[in-house]
Amino acid sequence: MDLLRFFKRPKTDNLFNKFPDGVLIVSLEGKILDANSKALEMFKTSIIDMTGRFFSAYVDGGSGLLNKIVSQKRPMISKVFVKNSEDDNYFEISATRDTVEQKVYVVLRDVTHNYKMQNMVNGQFEIAKNIIDEKNNYLVNISGEILSSLATIDGFSKALSDGVGGVLVDKQMKYINIINKNAKELTYDLEKLFTIFKLESNLYQYDFRNFDIVNMLNGIVKQYETYFTRKKMLFDYNYSSLASRSCFLDQSVFEYVIKSILDIFLINSQVGRVTLSAGNPPLAFLESHDFDGKVSQDSASYILFEMKASELFFDEDELQTIFEPYCCLNKNKRPISTKLSFVLIKKFIKYLKGDIWVYSKPAFGTMVSFVVPVERK
Repeated sequence: MDLLRFFKRPKTDNLFNKFPDGVLIVSLEGKILDANSKALEMFKTSIIDMTGRFFSAYVDGGSGLLNKIVSQKRPMISKVFVKNSEDDNYFEISATRDTVEQKVYVVLRDVTHNYKMQNMVNGQFEIAKNIIDEKNNYLVNISGEILSSLATIDGFSKALSDGVGGVLVDKQMKYINIINKNAKELTYDLEKLFTIFKLESNLYQYDFRNFDIVNMLNGIVKQYETYFTRKKMLFDYNYSSLASRSCFLDQSVFEYVIKSILDIFLINSQVGRVTLSAGNPPLAFLESHDFDGKVSQDSASYILFEMKASELFFDEDELQTIFEPYCCLNKNKRPISTKLSFVLIKKFIKYLKGDIWVYSKPAFGTMVSFVVPVERK
C-alpha cells in the first residue's frame, strides 16, 4: 500500500483503527503524534502514554533507524520495547515521509516468532558448520600420516613381491599382490577424499600461471595411450583446432581434471573406444549456457573439452546425483574413486569459472563435456 496516499485521504478513526497492521504517525523530530489501535495493542500501551513520547522510547535505533528505512525505501527488523514484556520482541518496520505535512508514517508488523526461529536456525547452522570445518581441518592434518602408512604397506608388499625377502611360493605371491593392489586403490581413493576435505576447508592453495596447453595435453596423451593399450581399448584424440596454446590457469588443477576423467573411463570400462577432443566453442554455444562472462567474451577465450567412453553407461539415477559429494553411486557398485572424482572435477571447474555436463545413453556411451576460460576471471 502507498502509505503517503493513504494518509493524505481524509482520516476517519474507523479506517485508521481498522488498518491491519500497527500504524504510527511521527514528527520529523521523532515524536509520536498518533497511533492506531493495532499499534497500541502491539506495544501494550494507551494513546495517552504513547503520544508525545519519542519514537526511540519504543523502537531500538529511534530516529536514526527511521531515517534509514525512509531513505533506503525498504522495511527493516528492529528490537522493540513492549510494556511489561520480559521477552525480546521484534517488529518489521516500514516508513514513508510526507515532506508537506512534515510527518513520517510508520507501519509495524510483529515478526518476533519468525525472527527468533530464524536466529535459532542460523545459530544451529553456524554450530554445524563449525563442527564440519573442524572435522575437515582435522582430517586434512592427519591425511599425511594415513597416506604415509599406506605407502609403507604398498612399498613393502611390492618389495616382497620383487623377492627382497626371499623367494615366495605361488600362494604367498598371490596374497602379497592382493595386499599391494588394495593398498594402491585405497591410497587413490583416500587422496581424492582428503582433497575434497581440503577444498571444503578452504585450505587448498591454487597456483595460477601461464602455460602451454598443447604441451600439457601431449604429455597426458602419451601417458594414457599406454594405459589404454594395456586394456586393448582404442584411444583417439584431437585438439589441433585450438586457436591459442597459451593459458593462464592453475596447470596442475587443469591437468588433474582431464586425468581424472580419463581415469573414470579406464576404471569403469573394459572395452570400447575413448576419445578426447578440445577446441574453442562456437559463440552460440557460450550464449546458450549459463556461466560467467559468456556473452562479453569471444569464443577464443574459452576451451571446450569433449571426452567420451563408448561402452560406459550411467543410468538416470546416477546422473542426477553424480556431482553430489555424499550421495553414493552404489547401485552399479561403482568404485569409490568414481564418485569422488566427479565431485572434485565439478568443484575445480566451477572454481575456474567454467561448467561441466555429463551425458549418458546405452547405445551412445558417456560424454563428459566442460568449458573453461583460458584466463582466470
